[in-house]
Amino acid sequence: MPADAPLSHGQLFSWREIERYPDDWMQDANLPIVCDLRGLPMARVENALRVLMDRHEPLRTTYHVVDGQPVQRVHESAELPIERVDRVVRDWEDPEDTKDELCAVPFAMEGGLLWRGRMITTNGSAVFLALSFSHLIMDVWSINHLTDQFSALIGDPGAVAELGPTPSELAREQRTERWRDRHEASERYWRRTLGDVLADPLPTLPAKVKRDRIEATLHSHRLGGLASLAARRLGVTAPALVMALVTAGLARHTGVDTVTMSLMASNRFSPEHHHVIGTMNQLIPVVATVDPGAPLGEHVKRLHWAGAKAYRYSSYDVDRIAALAAEVAAQRGDDLAHDCWVNQLFRCWFNYVQLDRRPSDATAETPAELSWTPLAQQYGQPFRVRVTVANGRTSVFMLADPTIIPAEGMAGMLRTIALGVQVAATAPETSLKDLWDADHATLAPSLFPATVPLPE
Repeated sequence: MPADAPLSHGQLFSWREIERYPDDWMQDANLPIVCDLRGLPMARVENALRVLMDRHEPLRTTYHVVDGQPVQRVHESAELPIERVDRVVRDWEDPEDTKDELCAVPFAMEGGLLWRGRMITTNGSAVFLALSFSHLIMDVWSINHLTDQFSALIGDPGAVAELGPTPSELAREQRTERWRDRHEASERYWRRTLGDVLADPLPTLPAKVKRDRIEATLHSHRLGGLASLAARRLGVTAPALVMALVTAGLARHTGVDTVTMSLMASNRFSPEHHHVIGTMNQLIPVVATVDPGAPLGEHVKRLHWAGAKAYRYSSYDVDRIAALAAEVAAQRGDDLAHDCWVNQLFRCWFNYVQLDRRPSDATAETPAELSWTPLAQQYGQPFRVRVTVANGRTSVFMLADPTIIPAEGMAGMLRTIALGVQVAATAPETSLKDLWDADHATLAPSLFPATVPLPE
């Protein structure tokens, strides 16, 4: 029987996050992909899957709770969790529908493999493969690596790949003296920020508790390209630019001048971690002061460097930080509503993910779209923004507790974020105050729709 190993920092963070999900929202932990297999030899496809499973231990890992603590158990071998279905594919949307159907099935956190797939064939010939991975074992970065390796192995069964440490190796390394300085530095950073983090007035929820939320999504082919253009002009990154605009909007709508925004860090900054296959992501808080009189460019640069500094401390033992937060709260006499530290410590978060390598066009004329999610996520943090860039289109997902920002306010924030990207590319000396008071009629329809319906 394989020996149990502790969880790495990224694995433990994902465990603590996912265990707070309400039972009927557990599928939110799933990450899907779909692969076009048309014209590929079935033997090559099956060989590639077996090689990947042998090569990467997360595909052979189960999680268990021992003496109250989660552990990982890496198996030497396991059966491929791939269902094979032979049928005629009549609809070009079938692959996406199958992927969505597969991803809608939650994984049990304990006991079984944390990924599954469905291979569709027609008369024995491969058509497509849909896969679903739990965030407990994979992040988006890892999935991109797996996809590249899968393609390489189909083309050449002998293809090799550069590998990083396995999650179990990383977990053990993080508990050695080599990591002591990093742990101490992270704790110092947390001690400096916990006062502001715990003082954040945004309301939070206990684990598994639900509350109605609203979520809007702005889609624009032009937004990402313009953000990249503005970022190069200011000497920052496109994610930092958009995050700075989100932070300014949240400060304005909540009537505060300090916002604690938690950034999603990939924790792959060291070269030896670039090729880790596993879940590495963790959130790290950034305390941001928002001055309405400051020039937009100055505000963006300040947030860019604050975020860059925070990333240095983004790999940590979340249980240790939760214990530290409990100590600080007790010393301050804070009367916290609950002890779900994932919610208490990360009340609003921001993430920006480039899902492919296709660049966005800063001159695209495709009309922007804004839609409302029929049933928004009902648990967790009261505010979040997730930006994804895929196929040249940027999608800004904004979720909020309506007691913080109502639907009209969310639409206004998204509109001004789009305008802010445009202004940052053309007139970054514009003050934040002038940005919010600007005439939105000048905003191109490719960045924000002229008419915005509100949710019913």
